[in-house]
Amino acid sequence: MGDLRYCFEQEYVEKTLKNTMERGLAVIDSDGIPESVIREAVDRGVFIYDYLNAGALEKERSYYSDYMDLRLAKYEGWPGEYWIDPTSPRWKQHLVDEAQKKKETGAIGLYFDNADIYWMCLEGFREQRCRMLRQKPSAQETYEALRDVIAAITNELGLIVMPNGADLFVRKLFEEGQGQSLIRTINQEGCMYEDFRLQSASEKKYRTEYMDWAKKQGLHVRGIEYVNSVSGALKARAYYQMHGWNEVYISRHKDLRGD
Repeated sequence: MGDLRYCFEQEYVEKTLKNTMERGLAVIDSDGIPESVIREAVDRGVFIYDYLNAGALEKERSYYSDYMDLRLAKYEGWPGEYWIDPTSPRWKQHLVDEAQKKKETGAIGLYFDNADIYWMCLEGFREQRCRMLRQKPSAQETYEALRDVIAAITNELGLIVMPNGADLFVRKLFEEGQGQSLIRTINQEGCMYEDFRLQSASEKKYRTEYMDWAKKQGLHVRGIEYVNSVSGALKARAYYQMHGWNEVYISRHKDLRGD
């Protein structure tokens, strides 16, 4: 396992990039970060994956007002964030345009977040009893929209797309014979630990099965574990090694600071 760091907190990104070793991977959110800071890391041999929120809209983003009309419902547990209609041509073009900008600043891949909007449209809004702000698209339409965006980013821009979670979406890509050409790596949060506590047995089993399946498909399997004890970190690393998963990032904070 090489040097892997995740940092989505703006105040820590520059430090994270400086601390990442040559040929290490820094998964960052470049929003608000000077291009020169990113370029310096790239020139030093750091590989960068940049954050792209595919299925949700955050109030803190500069483009928030441009897509407010596409909001589907509040994102439970994340104040100021909303699930969005990914089938909108405007949103699809926005994602491709954002990917292009991130490529131009030096990213080789994308942390493709909230693609589990597919699951939400399949059954999640009903299960979570969200108050809908507009009619949700069908799960099939949602799947096709995400697939088309990933295809454009992969085939036209040459970037690596790393879905975070979104197991149902990723499995469907492979079931329909398009996974191998579009996805090379996946990320999964909290297989063993969530918010510094052991994951429930059922969730651990579910996520383990997905990560094992992804490995069998030839995918590079990465994970994030939220645990702040040395013994917990050692157990997590041993578990990943036992399953043959490629890399794990241990976060000692609820947010991701790249330490």
